[in-house]
Amino acid sequence: MFGHNEIVGKSYFKNEPAGTLVVTSIFYTLQGEGPYSGMPCVFVRLSKCNLACSFCDTQFDIGQRMTFDELRGKIYSAICDHWGSKEVSVPLWVLPDNIPRRREDEKLLGPYGLGLVITGGEPTLQANLKDFLEYVADDFKWIQIESNGIVSLELGDHVTRVVSPKCAEKEGRATQYLKPSQFMLDNADCLKFVMCAPILKDPNTSVDSAPSPYEEVPDWAHEWAAKTGKPVYVSPMNVYKSVPQKMKMFLSKKDKTIEERSTVDEVVSFWEPGVLDMEANRRNHEHAARYAITHGFRFQVQAHLYAGLA
Repeated sequence: MFGHNEIVGKSYFKNEPAGTLVVTSIFYTLQGEGPYSGMPCVFVRLSKCNLACSFCDTQFDIGQRMTFDELRGKIYSAICDHWGSKEVSVPLWVLPDNIPRRREDEKLLGPYGLGLVITGGEPTLQANLKDFLEYVADDFKWIQIESNGIVSLELGDHVTRVVSPKCAEKEGRATQYLKPSQFMLDNADCLKFVMCAPILKDPNTSVDSAPSPYEEVPDWAHEWAAKTGKPVYVSPMNVYKSVPQKMKMFLSKKDKTIEERSTVDEVVSFWEPGVLDMEANRRNHEHAARYAITHGFRFQVQAHLYAGLA
């Protein structure tokens, strides 16, 4: 985590067997960001990334190759385990058999029901992803993929594509935004950015710190929003003082199975004492909110952090 993941390219997965994906973890939670924020879903975190962002709070280097059947079974097990821990039956609204009926009422009810979120790492590195999303298309009310947009990958129309651009870095400092491929921009349903406030000047030095690209949303994203009329979400970047205890536990499970890793929630709670730099986070929240007000974007906090969820 925190920028220590190995950087790989698309060629890393070029010899993967058909009908398989390499998976880091699977867990049942709430979607904390983007168009389905606050809705229950299953997260499938795929392995590896083409970036190593210094602020990244996810460990995804490790992974296990699974067939589509195996992965589908693990997803269903994660759902059953969640409800089984509460000693109640899986409710009807979760079960795939009820989804077609709700789709007929979608205009009235909205996107009601359980969702699937595919994230990473960078999920588009795995070309088999498109086939998997078709394979589970009828199992969920909604399916979302989150990508930094650098790698182009065609996905089905039933998939909500959230493109979350990131910056190139040098010696741990962001230098400039990496613009997504034109294909990914043309097919994105929304863009999502993390933002930080301008760095406060150190009173003990006369040297001004260079501004971070994360202080602004790049011009091409403003142009994209104006052209497409689609939403741009902005969220505050979290600043850490130490590695969260739950993440330490997750990192210690590098050689464990998916089940063992997934039992340790990837929880970074906003309320864990001493983990977050609260003053820096306050400034980042205020900056992102004011930016959204000024430019007509959608401000979002990461709801799962406030709820102490994965």
